[in-house]
Amino acid sequence: MRQTALILITLLISVVTSLPVLAAWQLDNDKSRLTFMSVKKATIAENHHFSKLEGHIDANAQVNINVDLASVNTNIAIRDERMKQFVFETDKYASATFNAQLDNAMLEALKAGDIKQLTVDGQLDFHGQKQAISMHVNVIKLAENKILVHTSQPFFIKADAFGVVAGINKLKELAALPSIDYVVPVSFSVTFVR
Repeated sequence: MRQTALILITLLISVVTSLPVLAAWQLDNDKSRLTFMSVKKATIAENHHFSKLEGHIDANAQVNINVDLASVNTNIAIRDERMKQFVFETDKYASATFNAQLDNAMLEALKAGDIKQLTVDGQLDFHGQKQAISMHVNVIKLAENKILVHTSQPFFIKADAFGVVAGINKLKELAALPSIDYVVPVSFSVTFVR
C-alpha cells in the first residue's frame, strides 16, 4: 500500500513538473497592443489601437489571436462609434481572428534573451472574409515563462479584400473628408506567458 502511494506521488510530481512544457502560452492583454494607422486628406496620418486582445500558442505551436473590434480606440469617441457601426459592423462581426502555425522546435529551443526573426504566414478572418497574411516578426524570449512577439515592419490590410470600402466611404462622408486611404498599415507587440 505504501509503495503504491509512493509510486502515485512520484507520478504526480513528474506530471506536474512537465506541465510547463505542454502548457499553452496565453496572451497577456495588459502587455499587448495591436495598432493601425489611417491616412486622411492624403497627408494626415493617425494611430489607433484595439484595447482587448485574447489568444494563445498551444502545445503544437498553433497561434490563435482574437481581436475585440468593439474595443477600437482612436482617441475620438464619435469616430470610435462610427468605425464600430459602419466599418467593422460589430453588431454582425464582433471580432477578427488570426491563425498561424509556428515551429514548435524553434519555440522550445529559445533561451531567455534569444531573438528570432521570422516570416509568419497565417490567415486573417475579418468582416466575414478570410485572407492569407504574411508578416515579419521578432520573437524574443524574455524569461522562461514569457515571450514577446512584435512586427519588425508593418503589414498591410486592403479594405477591398475585406469588404469594408463602403464603411470607409461612409466615414469619409460623415466627416466631410476628401479622402481616407483604403490600405491600412498594421503593427503589433504581444506578450505571451505560461
